[in-house]
Amino acid sequence: MLTRQDILELYKQGPEAMADLIEQLIQANQKLSQRVQELEDRLNKNSQNSHKPPSSDGFKKRPKKPKRVRGRERRKPGGQSDHPGTTLKMSDEVDHVIRHEVKVCRGCGQDLSDLSGAVGQRRQIIDIPQPQLIRTEHQAIVKECPCCGASNAGQFPSDLRGHVQYGSRLRALVIYLMIYQLVPYERTQELLKTLYTLSPSTGTLHRMIRDGYQQLEEAEKALKRAMVNADVIHCDETGHRVGSKTRWLHVASTKLMTFYYSNKARGQLAHQAGGILPAYKGIAIHDFYRSYLKVECEHGLCNAHLIRELKAVFERDGAQLWAKALIRLLTTANRLVGAARESRKDRLSPAAYDRLMTMYDALWAKADQLNPKATANGKRGRTKQTKTRNLIDRLITYKLDILRFIYDFKVPFDNNVAERDLRMVKVQQKISNCFRSQLGAEMFCRIRGYISTLLKQNYEIFPILTDAMQGKVFIPIPAE
Repeated sequence: MLTRQDILELYKQGPEAMADLIEQLIQANQKLSQRVQELEDRLNKNSQNSHKPPSSDGFKKRPKKPKRVRGRERRKPGGQSDHPGTTLKMSDEVDHVIRHEVKVCRGCGQDLSDLSGAVGQRRQIIDIPQPQLIRTEHQAIVKECPCCGASNAGQFPSDLRGHVQYGSRLRALVIYLMIYQLVPYERTQELLKTLYTLSPSTGTLHRMIRDGYQQLEEAEKALKRAMVNADVIHCDETGHRVGSKTRWLHVASTKLMTFYYSNKARGQLAHQAGGILPAYKGIAIHDFYRSYLKVECEHGLCNAHLIRELKAVFERDGAQLWAKALIRLLTTANRLVGAARESRKDRLSPAAYDRLMTMYDALWAKADQLNPKATANGKRGRTKQTKTRNLIDRLITYKLDILRFIYDFKVPFDNNVAERDLRMVKVQQKISNCFRSQLGAEMFCRIRGYISTLLKQNYEIFPILTDAMQGKVFIPIPAE
């Protein structure tokens, strides 16, 4: 920090010394202003203008609710006239019937006990049975051959290995609760004790999950092969903890399948370990993360991510009106594609397609004019540019990937399929904080991917999981 005396000494040295001092102060002020802007941008980030999840907004005052960027809904709020509804309905098949008889006439007091009567009204109750344990004893019957005298014993089922063990239904229930409903060990123990007076140890619960993991190995391999051959897949990743280390949980999804895997890497090394993207030749939907763009397949970029980035551009600088216009263009294009799909068309009209492309190019040209490229500074490496300029470069470099949903109706507008499949992973981390081992993470990925696939295809989960625990594994490979 210069003192008054230092400044006076520089003044005595002449104009050149003062000019050097002023240049240094200007440069320092520019660096300080840039740093302040970076910190303000970081503080202003939220789930509506960045890739941050809604949970990261915390309990501070939420930002003003934005106008709906994807256009207004055509339907009014509430139940729709064409909705089938979920009202309880009478069933002709009942398990128990309770007859409510009348014994005395309410008019004259005559005894009516011996009259048969007719059913005037019916009412039904839908309930669940009282939870109870069923103990089944298996006996191997020994028979001695009357001809040769040899002793012959009956064979136990292959899944019956111990003298006393838990059955397949209970193990399927534990797996469903702990892996899909994210119930922790202690709460699972408490639930089983409350309902069934059972007290399995933590080690026993872990063995049940491990058994399910081993049974589903072939199903996971089949899902991976099907994912490689799918026309369109959705890819995403999120951080999670294994012990004290941060790792990445990756997902590859379609509307009918889900495949998870955990890896210490986020980019290309993880893709190689996952075994799907290196061999994939279809269309991969994802965000702008660079490692996905290096995969040798066709790409469709998530426009929900892009809209949030464009919103952040306008919030940083209100003069960037092209960003708001581009948001309107993308959402309008999405509505046009949706209307075309409803009309069972497989493409937009040539006039509509050309108009959208022309407007996109015009908006990019305006953005390029307002935000010129940074001049080279003579240093090695890429010249640093603003976030807005980097986004503008991406808009033209990946134009066809951004707008792929317009000319290929197989491609969706966003990457919500993968993001929905990853959402509950973050909930699991909030509940349990971390996986204790890498095996725990792998068990979670395999079993949850299998259950998610079954649910997407509308299968009944519990019977299939019960069969799987007996070694009869169903492979849910759809005909997409």
